[in-house]
Amino acid sequence: MLSIKRLLYVLSIVLVVSTLFLMYNINEERASHIGIRHSQEALAQPMASEGAISPQPLHFVVTGHSDKDLYRDIYKNVVRLLSDWKVSYTEATRLDAQLLQDDPIVILCDDTAGDYADLLELGAFIEQGGRVLFAAGLPEAYTDSYLWPFLGIKEKSLRENYNDLEFTGDLFPLQLERMTYDGYSLSTWINVSEKACVYIRDAEKQTPVLYTFDYGAGQTCLINGTFLSDTNCCGLLSSAIGLLAGDLVYPVLGIKAVFLDNFPMVTSVNDQLCMRLYGCSTESFVRDVVWAQFQGLSLRNDLRYTSSILAVASGEGGFPPIDDNLFNTIGKSALQYEGELVYAADCRDGESLLYNDNLLARFREAFTQYDINGLTLMNGTVFAEELTALPGVNITAVRGLLSDDNALHWDRDRFFFPGATFGNRMEEGNLFEIASVLSAYGMVSHVFDVNRFIALDEETAAWDQDKAQIGIFETDVLSRVEYLQPKTLSNTQNAVFSYVDLNYTWRRDGDRLYLDCDGAVRGQSFCLRTDSAITGAQGATYEEMGNGYYLLRLENSHAAITLA
Repeated sequence: MLSIKRLLYVLSIVLVVSTLFLMYNINEERASHIGIRHSQEALAQPMASEGAISPQPLHFVVTGHSDKDLYRDIYKNVVRLLSDWKVSYTEATRLDAQLLQDDPIVILCDDTAGDYADLLELGAFIEQGGRVLFAAGLPEAYTDSYLWPFLGIKEKSLRENYNDLEFTGDLFPLQLERMTYDGYSLSTWINVSEKACVYIRDAEKQTPVLYTFDYGAGQTCLINGTFLSDTNCCGLLSSAIGLLAGDLVYPVLGIKAVFLDNFPMVTSVNDQLCMRLYGCSTESFVRDVVWAQFQGLSLRNDLRYTSSILAVASGEGGFPPIDDNLFNTIGKSALQYEGELVYAADCRDGESLLYNDNLLARFREAFTQYDINGLTLMNGTVFAEELTALPGVNITAVRGLLSDDNALHWDRDRFFFPGATFGNRMEEGNLFEIASVLSAYGMVSHVFDVNRFIALDEETAAWDQDKAQIGIFETDVLSRVEYLQPKTLSNTQNAVFSYVDLNYTWRRDGDRLYLDCDGAVRGQSFCLRTDSAITGAQGATYEEMGNGYYLLRLENSHAAITLA
């Protein structure tokens, strides 16, 4: 028989274990009914203008609309950025004296300038004080030899592909000494005058990739290659214009947004694979390792993640199973860090849509008071109205691609904000593209695919390879853009609304720079690229971005900036 002492000992163990099970069940019940609500910023009213908006101080003439796809894309991207900036520009099939008489900045979007201008007249325009941006590289052979003196070219050879870029001058507001471009540049080997001011070289051959050259009273700038056919390289355009203009003011978003796709996990990685690769279950690995890393990143850098879960796709194959505990736990944790949950679509235009009915049902059961209103378009998904017809959901915010025609768009039904850069690896092109987008649009908008952090295939422990890339993103990007406001997808609404609808002008008068706006929301951001330094401001706040760039945020529709 048991003694009284042993009986009490057994009862105490049973009581402790029962209490633990009870607490676990209570927590599970709480986790399965998450009462967090979704908050979205109300649409702000634009500030009233304090006077008439005068013409912009800079005018551009854009030419080079080629039949060749590569140069047509360059032309399209140049016109689009100027249109986004709301600056004055003229599109011309050929340059003539009348177009050049008002001292514009000329942008050539084809490598063969002679197809669009009389080279004698173009040379005279430069010599007499004109500014010309050769935005599409150089042609093969010697068809452009007349322009070599105006570009400071001493020798020229074959076309090559330059990917490893060395930054030798202050060009982007954020730049490393070396960054990689992962596209095809179609550059040309050249040797230029020692008087040329080189900002980017090929790291191996030291060939100039972007430089300016003074000739007579004028100045030229050459982007040596077809980089601008890639929308994410438009920072080369904005920075080159800044070099030619001296002072440049243009509207930007002023936002940092980080998207976690496939998170909370609806994963194809099963416990058996995760156990073999990492020695623990999928749930444990995601919760205790992967999510812990992103939590730290959020806390240290003031981030608000937009996490997307695959809700609609096209084609056959079905959807991965849902781990309810992981889904609830990670979803709740993401929201507690002021994040947002949205649905994701992985579809192709014209194909039938398949809804992840299991996920939609589980989400409504778990997040009883949370209203989804965001949709991310994954893998180049083409937007169609049918994608917004998810059961029980009112989609008002859509994340597309920066290259989309409606990448920055607002109307009464919904608005579009772009994911600009994608991928878990920073060193293979992402750092360069992030720095370029920051220069052109004053934002960081990057997308990680959390599922691919775990496993690329059954033999590759991707986390062991890629976890260091999160640290690179933090040290080389996030720690240097503290001036950007953290936003989730749905809370970029006011920034998009203001950016799309504003009208503005600016002018410099001595040591004062004046900025006037109409239709802008309070807090609208502008980049100021200047060779001077700001010493004070009225009607706006300012923060230094680096390399001659400042971020201005309007407090009134009229601002006056004092420069040294």
